[in-house]
Amino acid sequence: MNEPIYGYQWVNDPLSPYYNLTGLKDVILTCDIDWAPDYAIEHVLEIVEQFNCKITMFSTHKSDILLRAPEFVEVGLHPDYTRRHSDSSFEDKIARLKEIYPDAKGTRSHRNFFGQNIADLNKKYGLIYDVSVILWNQPYCQAHLDYNGMVRFSYMWEDGLHLDMGYQLNFDQVNLFAPGLKIMNIHPILIYLNSKSESHRRSVTQRYADLTKAPKSDIDQEVFRGFGIKDLWINLLKMIKDNGIRTHCLSDLANISLRSNAAQI
Repeated sequence: MNEPIYGYQWVNDPLSPYYNLTGLKDVILTCDIDWAPDYAIEHVLEIVEQFNCKITMFSTHKSDILLRAPEFVEVGLHPDYTRRHSDSSFEDKIARLKEIYPDAKGTRSHRNFFGQNIADLNKKYGLIYDVSVILWNQPYCQAHLDYNGMVRFSYMWEDGLHLDMGYQLNFDQVNLFAPGLKIMNIHPILIYLNSKSESHRRSVTQRYADLTKAPKSDIDQEVFRGFGIKDLWINLLKMIKDNGIRTHCLSDLANISLRSNAAQI
């Protein structure tokens, strides 16, 4: 009877070994690329590699960097259903991205725009998981098998919201060490700019109709030289490495869940 009471509700959950019930042991790093230029995406991957981590990158567009992504990177889809295009249906958006990244197994919708119709399109195009729900700073996050057989994840932290919420550039206010699935999300342009506020990032990106073509020389002039969000993220990765915390790609966890549920049928 010494086991914490919260452990009992997860005793039959195949992903409970990743829920940090006895301390922080597992973190899942993700990234929404949000039309970032390739040099910003490459910058993120260089940092991840430096700390020997894995990361899942959700792509909005064709990126040469992601098309030749190294083994520690999983590429998922990040369709934008929030912008109306008369010649582009919801299905067109997911189909175009899946054509670019045929091996993609998962998705996160831009701005977390999601519903049953989108869930069924994801299933139709062979995706096995979705992570389009943010439970901001919530402990006890877990995965579940949805009605259509896809695994649904929730993420609990991201860089832009950290800044928007007015948190200090540390993790003192973040429930990082509480039990639960720790899926954490960043954005390449925010990391590249090392912004200290979302308004700084917006003041730069709003200048470009197509951010993917923003000249590196221009963006480099806007990088914040003080302690910013990139520094906070690097501190997280350093803590992960120094403490032997494991990182995972989301499809690895999704497959564990799906195999376990298949075995129970």
